Amino acid sequence: MRRTHTHRPFLNNIRQFIKKKSLLKKGQKVIVAVSGGIDSVVLLNVFKNLQHVYDLELIIAHVNYGLRGKESDDDERFVRQLGQQYNIECFVNQADIKKKIRTQKDSLQVTARTIRYTFFDNLKKSLHANCIAVAHNANDNTETMLMNLVRGTGIEGVAGIPVQRDDLIRPLLCTTREEIARYAKEKKLQYREDSSNKKDEYTRNFLRHKIIPPLMKRMNPSFFETALAESEIFRLNGQFVTGYVDKIFKKIVLQKENSLSISLSKLRSQHEFIQHMVIHRALEHLPVVPNFIAISSVMELTRRQKGKTVEITKEWTAEKLENSILLRQPSAASSFLFTVRKSGTLQTDNFVFSIKKSAMPDNKNNRNPSIEYVDASLIRFPVTVRSWKNGDAFTPLGMSGKKKVSDFFVDKKLSFEEKHKVPIVESGKKIVWVAGHRLDNRFKLTSSTRNVYQLSLVVQHGKKNGSS
Repeated sequence: MRRTHTHRPFLNNIRQFIKKKSLLKKGQKVIVAVSGGIDSVVLLNVFKNLQHVYDLELIIAHVNYGLRGKESDDDERFVRQLGQQYNIECFVNQADIKKKIRTQKDSLQVTARTIRYTFFDNLKKSLHANCIAVAHNANDNTETMLMNLVRGTGIEGVAGIPVQRDDLIRPLLCTTREEIARYAKEKKLQYREDSSNKKDEYTRNFLRHKIIPPLMKRMNPSFFETALAESEIFRLNGQFVTGYVDKIFKKIVLQKENSLSISLSKLRSQHEFIQHMVIHRALEHLPVVPNFIAISSVMELTRRQKGKTVEITKEWTAEKLENSILLRQPSAASSFLFTVRKSGTLQTDNFVFSIKKSAMPDNKNNRNPSIEYVDASLIRFPVTVRSWKNGDAFTPLGMSGKKKVSDFFVDKKLSFEEKHKVPIVESGKKIVWVAGHRLDNRFKLTSSTRNVYQLSLVVQHGKKNGSS
């Protein structure tokens, strides 16, 4: 009985995929990333088979992270032997990943990825190579799509792993892990087993071992092929949307040195989906991972009143202004503290405050927010004029109970910058006046008031030193 060779359709499938996606050109120098695992060993073998077809010059690249001690060193030794077997030059990066994690404070996966691709890029430049081939397959693509779907990374994340990104190509993306295993068995290829692949504490392994198999058994035996086709649709959709968003982003979003300002009127003129994509792009510029929660938080803020803020991350905050959403770092606002030791005038860079003796005003219900009258017998010098701080509370005129100044600012729809410019006038550790906005009820004029102080505030933009 004549034996059929399953490796031929496997190779033909990859060859057609490379041709369809224009991944290779004749005469190129290609760096093949080889970890020693089954996927990368098959990738190297495939390129060796295609070498004469495209007249390729092949180079092997391997990273030894040193995470698994002798096992990692054995992987490196195995890859070097592969290079000798195929007569391909092998370059190895022996990385101290544990030191990198301590200094950069990123996760293991992120640090490993940074080390890996930095090495590949530097090697490509030094050898004047044309592209870098990595061994991601259809299973990897499905796992990535599911992880991104659960994390809420939007259409770009659900599109999965791109076949090509700049000079990085993935020729095995059209094949499943099962097909790769069959090819390796038929070709009697030796490869290394990574013990960490069996540990379910890694998210990808959990999906691989616990989630995907029952989905395939119960719902779709061809799940990997279906996901690959869907990822292509999502990618085309994403490319179309990206092109459109590119055109309107600059019209909607104003980029500043440490912030982004999103025009509300221009944003609202777009379809809600495009609104999401504009915010997605804005978050990427910060940079913030544009997950569903972050995007939804900013979208919700567009419907809130002026002065409302949401914390996107510890480093970035979104604030609703009059006509825009401001994405900024919650850097400490310029605080100020002045002491007025007697009645007189305090002149600062941003405002002039005065406290002076006055006759009883004709109209006790003063309507000018920049001028207030208080019972002088309740004022104790020195008087403090300072910026607002968390925890401040006062009794607004006309009320009997305490109110946080922060809540008062929200009611007044003050922005982050505006509320940090409001002078808080304090006497005897009690707030007398939220200057320019509201007097404290405890210091108001009454029928028993005999002596009066007039408080006034004039906002200015000069450059003068404070004095009293």
